[in-house]
Formats: sequence, structure tokens, C-alpha cells
Amino acid sequence: MRRGLVAATSMLALACVLACGDAAPTGPPEIRLGVDVCDRCAMAIAEPRYAAAALVDDGAGQRTLKFDDIGCLAIWEASASGATVRRRWVHDRPTETWTDASTAKFSQTLELTTPMGSGIAAFKSVSDADALVADRGGEKLSWDAILARARSGTIQVNPFPRQAAAR
Repeated sequence: MRRGLVAATSMLALACVLACGDAAPTGPPEIRLGVDVCDRCAMAIAEPRYAAAALVDDGAGQRTLKFDDIGCLAIWEASASGATVRRRWVHDRPTETWTDASTAKFSQTLELTTPMGSGIAAFKSVSDADALVADRGGEKLSWDAILARARSGTIQVNPFPRQAAAR
């Protein structure tokens, strides 16, 4: 009887440990700069202020994808088939902290050198987005507008962005 109880308790504990280890991701990932690569273009993620991530369900379960440029996330999402995007995150450019892309404010300007040259930056505050546009030109956009541009092919990414532009 005692052996049966010990065995049952051990099996229950093992099941709990295994279940916890397979928990689906729920928040933005930790990015290892210079180690993790973009799930769209395979470039190393080197600048956190332009990195992005998405929680996707591709039928085999949920997984988190990482991107080196907000433009890469938009282009990937616009062309993704068979995957449902559950959440997406971008970094606030001034603080480099994650923020939900659905509530972020975006600016796009050709005068901003991002890792893949999209010129898109994300902000938690409207005033920071306004300041970038006032300083460098361009325009403010919503995530929906960025995604619409990616679907129409008007967001360009280039592995060799203009070197003359200020970061």
C-alpha cells in the first residue's frame, strides 16, 4: 500500500513538472543580442530599440517569433499563411522596453537607420513619436497602417540601409 502511494505521488509530481515545462509563452521574449536571429531575414538581432516579437499559433501550438526590425515583423505578418498572430510587441525606442504593438505609436522616416532600413520606430508615448517626426520628418502611423503598407508591398527592407542617415 505504501509503495503504491509513493509511486502515485511520484507520478503526479512528474506530471506537474512536465506540464509546467511545456507552458505556452504568454509575454514578450528575452532577446539575446548578437545571438538571436530574425525569424524573417535571419540577421542577428543587435539593436533592442528596433526589435519586435510576435506570439503566433501555427496549428502545432503557440510559439514566439523574434524580429530585428519592426518592418520585418510587418512583412512577415502580411505574408504569413496558416499562422494566427495572437500578440505582437515592439520596443519603445527611448527606453528599449517592450510595449504592445496594438497600443504603441509609430513613426516612419527615411532619416532613421533601422537594422533593415524600414525607418519605423515605436513609442509608448505620442509626444515621443511627435518629436521624432518634428526632428526628422516622416509621419506617424498606427500598427494597422504599417500592416496595410506591408500587405501592399510599400514597406521596403534592405539588409544594407543607407549609411549616411543618422541613427
